[in-house]
Amino acid sequence: MSDALLEITRLCASHGESRVLWDVDLTIARGRAMALIGRNGVGKTTLLHTIMGTHRAASGTLRFDGRDVTALRPDIRARAGIGFVPQGRHVFPHLTVMENLETGLSARGTRGSGGVPAHIFDLFPKLYDIRTRPGGFLSGGEQQQLAIGRALAGEPSLLLLDEPTEGIQPNVVQQIEAALVHVRDALGMTVLVVEQYLDFVWRFADDYVAMQGGRILRQGRIADETAADVAHLVRI
Repeated sequence: MSDALLEITRLCASHGESRVLWDVDLTIARGRAMALIGRNGVGKTTLLHTIMGTHRAASGTLRFDGRDVTALRPDIRARAGIGFVPQGRHVFPHLTVMENLETGLSARGTRGSGGVPAHIFDLFPKLYDIRTRPGGFLSGGEQQQLAIGRALAGEPSLLLLDEPTEGIQPNVVQQIEAALVHVRDALGMTVLVVEQYLDFVWRFADDYVAMQGGRILRQGRIADETAADVAHLVRI
């Protein structure tokens, strides 16, 4: 089995007539957490959506767990083991917390069975306390915990997160950090997180990749560089 879980080769993507991603090459190793950083508008969110399949690649290839998924629908990628927590959370407002979590179970495909995994409530105890409350009545921090829990319910091998700390109170940020450490270290999950709050990702991620103008500008191991140095170099 290859150490690479996701291999991206010469990936290009556009919004209408405007090219957003230019020949992106990126490899993410199994069981590691990678931070995807850069200024707003450099293509980070588009890259996540292209990996998930909710945005179409113009050219290039994406191989996930050895399988070419470039042309596959998002639901097929989800059942293959890619989970996604989009920016803005997008919980179902009229469904209860438990019902929201149960919607994530379909992403398991043939990889699992049973109800919502108990470890989700261990990671986010508040979700159990409010499990009968509609998603639309939750605070921003509660909705973010729910969005992450819903993705985890599908038991993915790759978890994509887009700005998980945006607008979230510090105590919930700490819970999210602890949850990501747990799913990587205890569950062997691979994590790719887009984040502007560099101190957050520098505390737990293994690697970083910086984007500029739709291209990969720089990448390396977080242990080798400080957040301040990298932020200065890529002008975040």
